[in-house]
Amino acid sequence: MTGLLVDENAPRCLVEALREAGYDVVWVREIRRGMNDEEIISLSIDESRVIMTFDKDFGELIYRSRRRVLGVILVRISDNEVSKRAVLDFLGKHPDEIKGFFTVLTERRIRRRELSDVETLHRRADPLPPPHFGGT
Repeated sequence: MTGLLVDENAPRCLVEALREAGYDVVWVREIRRGMNDEEIISLSIDESRVIMTFDKDFGELIYRSRRRVLGVILVRISDNEVSKRAVLDFLGKHPDEIKGFFTVLTERRIRRRELSDVETLHRRADPLPPPHFGGT
C-alpha cells in the first residue's frame, strides 16, 4: 500500500492506530510542525505519499491551483474515535484505491473524485467550480 503523509491536524490516536495496523505513516507534527499546505504537497510528491488531512483547504489548492498530488484523503469527522474507525475501515476496504483520488470521508458517506478531473476541469473553456468539501 502507498505511504501516508498525515497532516499535523490529525489526532494522535489516529496516527497510532494507522501505525499499529501496519500503515507506513509520516506525521507532519513529528517531522516539522507548522508546515504550510504547499510544503505538505511538495513533501507528499517527493516521497510518493497520499496526503491525509482534516483541512479542507487542500481541495482549494488542488482544484483551483492545479496542484498535482498522488492522492488526498480529507477526513470531515470531528470525533476522534469515530474518525479513527472510519479511516481504518475505509483503508481496509479500499487499500489500492486511494492513489489518484481526492476522497472525502464523512460520518455518513465517502465521496471520491478522480484527480484526473483536475486537468479536465482546467482544459475546458468554461471550467466548473471545484467540488464543495465543507461540512458533513
